[in-house]
Amino acid sequence: MTRGVRLCACAFAILLAFPLAAHGALLFHEDFDGYTSFPSQDPIGDPINAGLAKQSEGADSHWYGIRFETPTSGNSLDGDLAVQRIGGGWNQTPVGRVEDEAGMAFRIDTVGYQSATLEFDWRTFLVSGADRLRVGYFVGNIPGFATSDYFDARGTPYAWSNWTPLLAGKGDTMVHATYSLPVGAASLWVVFWLDNGEGDYGKFDNVNVNAVPTPVPEPALSLLAVLAAAAVTLRRLR
Repeated sequence: MTRGVRLCACAFAILLAFPLAAHGALLFHEDFDGYTSFPSQDPIGDPINAGLAKQSEGADSHWYGIRFETPTSGNSLDGDLAVQRIGGGWNQTPVGRVEDEAGMAFRIDTVGYQSATLEFDWRTFLVSGADRLRVGYFVGNIPGFATSDYFDARGTPYAWSNWTPLLAGKGDTMVHATYSLPVGAASLWVVFWLDNGEGDYGKFDNVNVNAVPTPVPEPALSLLAVLAAAAVTLRRLR
């Protein structure tokens, strides 16, 4: 093996050992700012757009409604979900709102990422006792969502006890929260729901999932660099 060939082989091996740096990706985004119509008030003084957040009404992303426990009021699942015009505290923009054992969930795919981070703002309103805004995730398919955007998870393998909890809190001011999510999941569900609380509310906004892709070698760019190195080496050997 000539000196030039040996040098080219070494350069090629070194370049393949150092893949290009990965850039971040936004897997999910929701700020509810697309909502402009709030035709109802519940309670009086709180303008809302009742029902599950929908892209046809102003949501940025696709949401699903889910029920985890038996509600106090007997309302429909959709009746315990809404988008409220003002979040309260420093957040004066529309927010998602849940009550009475009901929640809003979204689905993402984290395959091909080395890290994924969930961040959001949250608060509660009028909660007492054991009332809590709960946030968590579930890895896997949820068959109930295959035919509908609404699912009653009570008494199923998708009940809350099978989810991984991230937050169980209450507070009268908006708080920013950040959590790591599992990667390598083709179907990862994240949910915001209010445990207990008919007429008590959990609110959330500015929901984002940022992820960093797993870096992979770029053969074309590596080969280009090797060819350039080879050209320089052969020129010196002449």
